[in-house]
Amino acid sequence: MGLLNAVRSQFADVIEFVDESNKLVVFKYGRKSGDNELKQGTKVIVRESQCAVFLKGGKLADVMHPGIYSLTTDNFPVLSSLKAFPSLFVSPVISDVYFVSTRQFVDNKWATKNPIMMRDKEFNMVRVRAFGKFAFRIVNATKFMTEIFGTKGIVLTYDIVEYLSSMVTETFSVVLGECQMTVLDLATEYRKLSTAIQQQLNESTEMIGIEFSDVIVENISLPDEVEKLIDEQSGIGMAKQDMEIFMQYQTARAMRDASKQKGGLAGLGAGMAVGNTLAKNVQETISTGGAQQSKAEQLREIKALLDEGILTQEEFENEKKLILKK
Repeated sequence: MGLLNAVRSQFADVIEFVDESNKLVVFKYGRKSGDNELKQGTKVIVRESQCAVFLKGGKLADVMHPGIYSLTTDNFPVLSSLKAFPSLFVSPVISDVYFVSTRQFVDNKWATKNPIMMRDKEFNMVRVRAFGKFAFRIVNATKFMTEIFGTKGIVLTYDIVEYLSSMVTETFSVVLGECQMTVLDLATEYRKLSTAIQQQLNESTEMIGIEFSDVIVENISLPDEVEKLIDEQSGIGMAKQDMEIFMQYQTARAMRDASKQKGGLAGLGAGMAVGNTLAKNVQETISTGGAQQSKAEQLREIKALLDEGILTQEEFENEKKLILKK
C-alpha cells in the first residue's frame, strides 16, 4: 500500500489560492502533508488580481500571471518522486509557490507623528500637522519578492502599511517645502499636494515593485495661535494690506466691549454711539476701500461684524444692499 500511495501521489493536483480576508499581500502555498514538490502535470490556477511566483532552491524561477497552467518537465524542471525511488520517494528538489496579490489595498492611514516646520511669508515659521489615506498595489512581483518579501510565509497589509505610511509622511514634508505655498493657500490645495506626493512616491517605489495608486491629504492643521490670527484677518478681510480698516475694526470691537461694562460709555447712550460710529466706519470702509476690495471681500467684512455682534441684522442687511448696488 505504501508503494501504491506513492505512485498515486504522482497524479496531477491543483495549486490555487483564494483570499477571503482581502488582507493578504503574499501567501506561500503548502500542502497539509508539508510536501512542496510540484509533480508532472500539476495545474496552477492564477486568478485575476494575482500572480504566482515560483522559487527553486531559494532562487526566483518564474512568474505566472492570471490563467490556468499545466506544469511539465519540459516547461518547468521539477523532479517527480518516481525519479527519487532509491531515496524512498523523497524528492531532492523543493519548489515553493507564492501567490502575490496585485489588487489595490485601499483605505490605509497616514499621519505626521510630530509637527512639521513650514516657512511662510505671512507667519514666518509655522508648525503643521497632517493626515490622510493612501492606496497601493504590487505592480512588479519579481522586484517585490526580491527587495521586500524576504523569507516570510505570509505577508499581511499590516506588515508593510507602516513602512509605506512613513514614506508618505516623509514625502509630504518634502513636497510642503518645495511647493512654497502659504498657510492660507493650503486648505484649497489639498488635491495639488496629494498629486505631487503620489508622483514623488512612485518615483521612489518603482524599484521595489510597489505603486501608490492614490494618496489623499484629508487635513492640515495649524497651531491655535496661527488659526486665531487667520480668523482675525479673514474676519476683517485685510490680510496686512489695509491697516486703516483693521484699526477701525479693532476700535469698534473695543467700544462694543466697553459698552457692555457697567457704566461703560454711559450705558445705553454709549451703545447707540457705538452703533452710529460703527455704521459710519463701515460706510467709510465701503466708500474708500471699495476700489481696492471686491464685493465678496466687503461682504465678508460686514458679515464678520455681524457675527461679532457689532452690527445688528438690520444694519447688516442695509450695508449689504449698498455693496451689492455698486
